[in-house]
This record gives sequence, C-alpha cells and structure tokens, in this order.
Amino acid sequence: MAYSIFNHIQGKKGSRWAEFVRETGTENLMLVAIDAAKYTQKAMICTFYGDILVKPFEFDASMTGFEYLNKIIRSEKAKNGLKEVVVGIETTGHYYEDLVRRCHSDGYHVRTLNAATTAQERQALLNWSKTDNLDLMAIVQSMIHGRGTSNKLASGNVLTLQKLTRARRELVEERTETQNLIRMHMDHIFREF
Repeated sequence: MAYSIFNHIQGKKGSRWAEFVRETGTENLMLVAIDAAKYTQKAMICTFYGDILVKPFEFDASMTGFEYLNKIIRSEKAKNGLKEVVVGIETTGHYYEDLVRRCHSDGYHVRTLNAATTAQERQALLNWSKTDNLDLMAIVQSMIHGRGTSNKLASGNVLTLQKLTRARRELVEERTETQNLIRMHMDHIFREF
C-alpha cells in the first residue's frame, strides 16, 4: 500500500514519522525521554505503548553521564529484543544540543520537542504541576503522537550564519529600543519639536 506524504494530518513531518513507525513496527520501538538540564539530566525509557521499562533516573550532563545513559539503553534494548531507539529531548536553552549530537552519532533516532508542546501535553492530561517526572511522561506522550521534529542540528557554515543572524537581530532590536526611548524623552521634554 502506498502512502502519500500529502495525505497525513500533520503533513510531511507526520507522514515521515508514521512511515518510520509502520516500517519498524510499534513492538520494536524503544522510546527514551530526556529532560535536558545544565548539571543533572533526567531520563525514562518506555515502549511505544507507554509501558515503563526503566523508571525516571538522573545522569550527569557530561560524557560520563551520557555513557551511563547509553549503557542503560543498550542493556534494555537487548533485554527486551527491541530494534530501534527513539530519543525525545525537550529543547531547553542550549543544554539539549550536545545530547542531540551524541544521540545522532550513536545511531539513535532523535525527536526534539518544543517546551510548549510538553506544556500542552501536561494540560491535556489535566495536570498543571511541573516536575521532571511529569515532563518525561509528557515527552513520551508527545513522541507517541508524532509531535516534534527529526532534523539534525546545524553545524559548520550554517551554524555560523545562524549565530550571525541572531546577533544582528538582537542589535537591531536594541537600536530600535534606544531610538524609541530618545523619541519618548524628546516628546516629554521638548514637546514643541
């Protein structure tokens, strides 16, 4: 059966995720939710159906911590006979970037999720409290529903251009804000001009 990329409710992005899930088989998928942070990160490992294989655990935001995470993932993958690992990471500041790069280099499928997506998922579950464990559950739910993107992070010239563009945008905003302040003070002090 052929599936058109234009015939999915989430468009091209949703179509690719649905095709990946269909080809791999839901029973062969392991989902790893990671809540990235500056010093101590948290992860949880589940099946595609939401069955928890490894309860939430913490690991350092270092190479040693990532190796610890990787060891647990490989162990659970072998123990449960799963074929593919999908890692879901919430985009928090820049702390998630190293995780994304490492997971890509280790051959995992990575889905990055906007923090607003997990907040919406918590709201849908009628749970407004915010804890790391609830964030992990929201990340898993979001991945199951096909939310998030699978794009690789920019590198090389593209990354340099992104940084340059963002710096320019900030400078333009600062200049505009300064001009507006000058105009406001001129209007207050020298109204006749």
